[in-house]
Amino acid sequence: MQRYPDDRPYGPTGSRLSVLRARPQPVLPAGLSGLPLLEIDWDIPFSSITEEIHSSIIRHQGEIIERSDEIHRSLTHAAVVANTLGDLALALGKLLNRAVNFVDTDGLLLGSSDKTRPAQELGERERAYFRLLNNRIILRQIQDSMSPLLLDAMPEVGVPKRLGCPVRIRGEIAAFVFVDGGEAPLGELDIRATEHASIIAALHLVHMRALHLQEERLGYALVGSLLEGKFEDTPTALERARLSGWDPSGNYRVCLVLLDEPLPLSKEGFLRRERWVERLRRYLENSGQPPLILVSLNQITFLMAADVEPGPLWKSLGSRGAALAVSRVHRGITGMAQGGQDVQSLVPLLRPGKVHHFQEVMFPRALMGDADARKLFIQSKIGPLLNDKKGEALLETLEALCAEGFQLANTARRLGVHISTLRYRLERIESLLGSALEDQANRFELQVAVALHKLTSEG
Repeated sequence: MQRYPDDRPYGPTGSRLSVLRARPQPVLPAGLSGLPLLEIDWDIPFSSITEEIHSSIIRHQGEIIERSDEIHRSLTHAAVVANTLGDLALALGKLLNRAVNFVDTDGLLLGSSDKTRPAQELGERERAYFRLLNNRIILRQIQDSMSPLLLDAMPEVGVPKRLGCPVRIRGEIAAFVFVDGGEAPLGELDIRATEHASIIAALHLVHMRALHLQEERLGYALVGSLLEGKFEDTPTALERARLSGWDPSGNYRVCLVLLDEPLPLSKEGFLRRERWVERLRRYLENSGQPPLILVSLNQITFLMAADVEPGPLWKSLGSRGAALAVSRVHRGITGMAQGGQDVQSLVPLLRPGKVHHFQEVMFPRALMGDADARKLFIQSKIGPLLNDKKGEALLETLEALCAEGFQLANTARRLGVHISTLRYRLERIESLLGSALEDQANRFELQVAVALHKLTSEG
């Protein structure tokens, strides 16, 4: 070993050791590694240096574990009081000072800690991000991973570098949790917190599924009895119905989703149907509507308030293989049964990826000579007049109106009644039919319905 003039040794590579005093390195010739070297004073024991380094490492790990346990306890507490995954995302986001998002297996946003932007905007961003993950085969890597993965930023959809971790329930992936990077780089604490979040989210989802299963059994029974016309309007039954969210005096559309699933359902088909139901339930709840749903085979039937259009729902949840049937607006116990008949009559006519309204489908089918469609169309347009025992005079009035092109004076002369009497009958007709006679399209359909009724009754 070489020695300095003061009799202190050189290091193994010829450098002089001095504690925490780095000697500036010259430009290295080609082929050398360029590793940094430190000089340490000879009187400092090497063991004291390693001890200090080991203590620093252990102290750092201890801080991470302590902080991780704190996050785990906070998340566990949040799970107890949380109603949604959005509450969990908000709790974790505050603990980490990062954006946290939960999405389902189709990329639909389940909850977010970001309250600065509209939920719809966040949902569209996450769906676009999910499509990119799937197209680049990154989603499969996340699904196969048992721990969080660090994912590169995707600026084309406005998503920064983030951690992604699957949420598993009995081996099945139920959702994903994403933790976004920010000014501070993602580290070990974020990885541990993301793992904790996936476990807590799984427990939360299991709990919510159990509650939903119980609610579904009661809800399925209610909706099934309404649609099948078997609901008994006793005070007790009506009270249970109101508690479930159904208003006997409210106006509803009955909607039916026909899934692209062969019968009998396979295990995979059953799981896909359950995911569809879960997404529908969340959509209805987020829209402020009670989840009045009935599931049978490859059909999902639900009630939707008449003042809510089904178009946005289908845009959010629809798929190419499924189809949606929408009934007329109905009210009350009898009306719900009629709505059920409306959508069931549309099932043979449904086309994948489309929304079919009862009125839109029945009229052209009736004109094309479909006997069943003709009966349904007549019933849908003038059924209340045909079914009313006192509706004969009103039906005669409507026939005269149609024959006279809805000219009131001519119609009154044709019927031999005063025009004020005619106006009174018009009000009764509009009330029974639930439609205005001033609407030109409605007038035309009524004229066709009256003509078809006369043909079928005379035949």
